Amino acid sequence: MTEDTTDKVQAPRALTSSSGIAGDALMAALLGREVRKGLSGARDGDVVVGWGQKENTEKARTYAKRRNLEYWRLEDGFLGYLSHPSSDGRRLSLVVDKSGIYYDAHTPSDLEGLLNRDDWITDDLLARSRDAMARIRRWRLSKYNHAPFDISPDLREKLNAFKGPKVLVVDQTFADQSIQYGMANDGMFMEMMQTALEENPTSLVLVKVHPDVLAGTKKGHFDLERAHERVMFIADDVAPQALMERVDHVYVVTSQMGLEGLIAGKKVTCFGLPFYAGWGLTHDRQLCEARIANRSLEELFAAAFIVYSRYVDPYTGESCELERILDILTAERQMTRPRGKRALAVGFSLWKRGFIPEFVGLGEKNTVFVKPQALDGYDYQDGDIVVLWGRKHDKEAEAVPGHIPVWRMEDGFLRSVGLGSDLRRPSSLVLDRSGIYYDGRGPSDLEAFLKKHEFDRHDLARGKALRKAVLGARVSKYNVGTSGSLDFRAKAGGKPVILVPGQVEADASIKLGSPEVKTNAELLEAVHQSNSDAYIIYKPHPDVVSGNREGAVPQDVLDRCTSEVVVDADIIDCLEAVDCVHTMTSLTGFEAILRGIKVTTYGMPFYAGWGLTTDQLGARLGERRGRDLPLDGLVYGLLCVYARYVQWPGGKSYGPEALVADIAAMERGSSVISGGPVASVSKLARKAMYIAEALLR
Repeated sequence: MTEDTTDKVQAPRALTSSSGIAGDALMAALLGREVRKGLSGARDGDVVVGWGQKENTEKARTYAKRRNLEYWRLEDGFLGYLSHPSSDGRRLSLVVDKSGIYYDAHTPSDLEGLLNRDDWITDDLLARSRDAMARIRRWRLSKYNHAPFDISPDLREKLNAFKGPKVLVVDQTFADQSIQYGMANDGMFMEMMQTALEENPTSLVLVKVHPDVLAGTKKGHFDLERAHERVMFIADDVAPQALMERVDHVYVVTSQMGLEGLIAGKKVTCFGLPFYAGWGLTHDRQLCEARIANRSLEELFAAAFIVYSRYVDPYTGESCELERILDILTAERQMTRPRGKRALAVGFSLWKRGFIPEFVGLGEKNTVFVKPQALDGYDYQDGDIVVLWGRKHDKEAEAVPGHIPVWRMEDGFLRSVGLGSDLRRPSSLVLDRSGIYYDGRGPSDLEAFLKKHEFDRHDLARGKALRKAVLGARVSKYNVGTSGSLDFRAKAGGKPVILVPGQVEADASIKLGSPEVKTNAELLEAVHQSNSDAYIIYKPHPDVVSGNREGAVPQDVLDRCTSEVVVDADIIDCLEAVDCVHTMTSLTGFEAILRGIKVTTYGMPFYAGWGLTTDQLGARLGERRGRDLPLDGLVYGLLCVYARYVQWPGGKSYGPEALVADIAAMERGSSVISGGPVASVSKLARKAMYIAEALLR
């Protein structure tokens, strides 16, 4: 046997001298190749990369030229981050330019070259462009997406006080590199202000300045102490599209806010030469002879956002298209999220303190754990929010001042592998400002969303894809129990097979969401009475079986009302072996309708009243919900919008599709510890392990 000495083809790499580029976990997916730190050992096909026009890239550019390698300039894309990079540094997009960089008007760039040609334009690209811009406008998306969806009440009041037209002048921080690269200078800002005032003699001139300028930590180009009577300085965190909706004309030097204005359909005047100027879309104070074509807005957007930019799913780490990023950002904008400077987390156990800050989103340093009784007379500060677990401390929360937002937190719907009662750290929770999803007595943020939201094709497509992923991966809330096929139908001998999932009877979803049937025994009696000819399967709740919670059914009721009791079986196997499910408020009902199984509810769970279930309390539900929903709309609202996800370890925000894939890849096994002399010790050991996991993060 001879040794094969044929050289193996080695994959091309990206070499860089930048620790930031090399240390970015998403960079390889964005560049389509391995990233290696160090300018040595180059191979055929390797490229050298550096960040924009930074001075510290000279060494890398020199190395590339000496070794006859391509040099790629990198920069953030135009839909850059989930929030602000200071709070979440995972970038969503990147531009890669082999000839220059888009913001440097002194030299050609790949984007400029693209816009000077026609050979890349297709009807499909332009349709995608129109669709994407419509979503950006509707959901007010931008490069950074940390700002609130709407302007503050205080700013709204100030703007509404001026009844005339409004125009926007955009400041930039002093020495911003895009100014000089955009063939502009600092003197143009005062010229721009004067022009805006002269061209709009009856308008209020809004000046968007960086927040750090008003704070005094950075310098802008305008004297804030000598403002004109028709000038209003705005330093609030404002979504650009929210501001664009309130003005008629936008003035910029080189700021990307001018591009936001074009997307919003506004007149835009440019004093410098940003990449979007010179194509016949803006009113330009300078000519650019290198830009020889006239472009439509759809063409400009398609070139910059679709062809020139690259995207990566921040949750899976895989490269993706623009539309996937829009899906992620849109879902984050469709429901109000907790915002504030400090979270007062009330009554949380030691174990829960190990993961609450990540779900609230304000950070561990900005989360203070307080006792429920401390809410009365607490030293509240501007920017505080209060976070409670479910409805556990409603009485004490009555002492919270009305201007302090109160949020309720509860388990999500694709929670984890393992039981919450075993102190297994969750991957999904929900946060609700108006109620909580299991409280049938009144509306919740989820109910309000499902009742009012206009689901578009993107929402329904994502809901459908996620539903199929859940079914394909065979995941449920806790993902416990032993998998295996079940023969209920063979035993039933032609009778309809009904699954009755047990619940923890002390659970708030029964107390607050099932006003008539309140125990597992009562549920079984009701099901048996109306379905005496059926084969009834009862599956106790895993927490009850594990011995962590109460909810056992008396043996005489089981003997009289059930045909079979299953304990250590995977709930998915159970669902696949039955014809219908009868439940008070169990999440198993939702998991059943995902699979096209008929469901009858005896309480008011969140998934009832939308035309997808048979509801014993239908009259009550219909009065309040009163809308038939597509199943994929319910899935989207529940799993993509309402629920919050965190990836462990690390504590980074997360998406439902990624969680489904990770749960499917995990070894589930059974979380039920059978009886015996060491059972109690085993339970304690398991809980201790999960507590340590949470607290040590």
